[in-house]
This record gives sequence, C-alpha cells and structure tokens, in this order.
Amino acid sequence: MSEFVLKGRGLTGGVAEGEALVTQPINFFGAYMQGILSGNLSRIEDTRHELYGRSLEGKVLVIPYSIGSLAGGVALLEAIKKGIGPIAVINRKTDDVLLSGPVFARVFYGIEVPVIDSLDRDPLQAISTGDFLTVDGNRGIVRVTQKGVLPE
Repeated sequence: MSEFVLKGRGLTGGVAEGEALVTQPINFFGAYMQGILSGNLSRIEDTRHELYGRSLEGKVLVIPYSIGSLAGGVALLEAIKKGIGPIAVINRKTDDVLLSGPVFARVFYGIEVPVIDSLDRDPLQAISTGDFLTVDGNRGIVRVTQKGVLPE
C-alpha cells in the first residue's frame, strides 16, 4: 500500500503538509532549553534524545506523547514562533503541555499547527520517518504517502 488515511481527533485547526519525523517521547523544554536562554534556538539540544542535533523545522512530528512540565509548552511556542518547530504534531494522546504551544501560537501569532491524536491506528506503527503527510486538524485526518512514493 502506498497511500492511506488515518482518522483521529483534531485538537487544533489548520492543514499542514510535510515529511514525517517519528521519534520517542520528547520534552520540548529540555530539547530547546539552552537555545531559549541564549536566543539561538534551532536544533534539539537534549543529548539524551535520539534527535540530538537535528531540527524539527518543517517536519510533522510523530510521537507517542510529550513529557515534561508547563515550560515545555512555552518552548514549543517559541520554536513555532521562530519558524523552527514542527508544522504539525501527531501523537497517541495529547496532554495540556503539548497542546498549549500550538494553541497559543494561533492565539498570539495566527500560526496554525495541527495536532491530532487518538487515531484509528497506532501512528508509530503506521507512519515511518520520511513518509509524506497531509495533516488536516480541522477534520482529524492524516493522509500518509509512504516514502519513495511522490504525492500527486
């Protein structure tokens, strides 16, 4: 199968298209802490995370869940505001910390970052890094085009 659709719960509006980046749970404050303090926010700085040194810019982040405290939402908001955060987030279950970043990005900056959870298939099993995704937060739909297959 080269293309399929996942249905879930859209928590924030907007539509985004981009490459999937599938990874382990992430603490956004830990990921961006030094960059927030120095003003040089661009890459994952948590040396314990498998994405250390990589950028989330322009990616659709696929995670099981986020970890950390309320500061994680602020860190995600800053990354979104600077244009270096994920363009959408897909996860099994969304918590308030993760959701606060995209919600405040829309309220304060008019930037929509779709967040979808509770999909009809486990996103970590159905989606691979490099797949092309169309994420529709308004309808709670993720269209997956498996890597190596160009979308029409």
